[in-house]
Amino acid sequence: MPTNDQISSRIDILRFPLIVGVVFIHNYNTTIPLAQGSMGVTHNSFWVEFVRFFISEGIARVAVPLFFLISGYLFFLGDWSPERYVNKLQRRLHTLLIPFIFWNLLTLAAFAIAQSIPATKLYFAATVWQPIYSFSFSDYANALFGIAVPYPIATQFWFIRDLMALVVLAPVIHLLLTRKLALPFTLALFCLWFFSIWPVLWPAADASFFFCLGACLSRPGKILAILDKLGPWISVTLLGLLILYSTFPESKLYLDKLVIVVGAPSFWWLTGLAIESAPLKSFLTGLSGASFFVFAAHEPLLMIIRKLSYKLLSPTGGMEILALYFLIPAFLIAFLVIAHRCLLKAMPSFIGVVTGSSFRPVGARPR
Repeated sequence: MPTNDQISSRIDILRFPLIVGVVFIHNYNTTIPLAQGSMGVTHNSFWVEFVRFFISEGIARVAVPLFFLISGYLFFLGDWSPERYVNKLQRRLHTLLIPFIFWNLLTLAAFAIAQSIPATKLYFAATVWQPIYSFSFSDYANALFGIAVPYPIATQFWFIRDLMALVVLAPVIHLLLTRKLALPFTLALFCLWFFSIWPVLWPAADASFFFCLGACLSRPGKILAILDKLGPWISVTLLGLLILYSTFPESKLYLDKLVIVVGAPSFWWLTGLAIESAPLKSFLTGLSGASFFVFAAHEPLLMIIRKLSYKLLSPTGGMEILALYFLIPAFLIAFLVIAHRCLLKAMPSFIGVVTGSSFRPVGARPR
């Protein structure tokens, strides 16, 4: 059975690839919203769309549920007590709440400035928001905190908002998981998520189920060792599901959910292979520290780069679209990793605060 140190190392290896997956999810759509109308490109290549769908709507869709699972696992790892919970809650103010507020404020300011400049106004349409200058108090509250809307203005931070809600609900979750209700409670959440029966705006169904599943996995047991043994068969099953789902994306067979269910243990097994390769382990662990910064800063930068690329290059063929599909995320991720390293050297305290890394030892057991 993997030791705590091995599990921590494998989580470190997972962080950056999962963030890359998130970027590819957001890079999938070829319709670009503008302040007036939209700009889009079309193609009729089955294989180009197959590849794009296979990655963004298939493999990459495992990333966010797996992040929630890891978060639940780390939060509930170790003994539970009111004192430990209060300590963890205080730490989450620094690792979650402060970065959440900062990046949403920064995104709001960026949209407000860009929408006030004629040359950039056209490219800074926020599809679910009216122009910033006409915001009411409730609009600002929703933009900064995502209270009554699916996403705050920094859309990727819905993950942090839902995670904060689950952290607050952790005592209730702990009570349900220790009163011989763990199995029925987790199965109920699974069914609600799998069949898309969820009346609550946030936390979302996938957030709730996978966070609680992570909490269950944090309890002593041999399930992680079992997953490693079954890993090759699970991964072959995942490949088959991905091919089927990418070939028939409109199917009603819950293939999107099955890909996630099978993908999560498959990804975990792959970390076991990666950890055996010293160069690969060193490479991915070295990038792990930049994961939160890439997550936080990739939007709206990705939106800007995509709009400029599509405007300047006007891709029309399938291969041009496929090239941009890979090149835009590659350029952006490389730029953000370099920017993170430079900023970390120039202003380490500031970067530590806005990414929560000053209070989030990578892979460490939560206190």
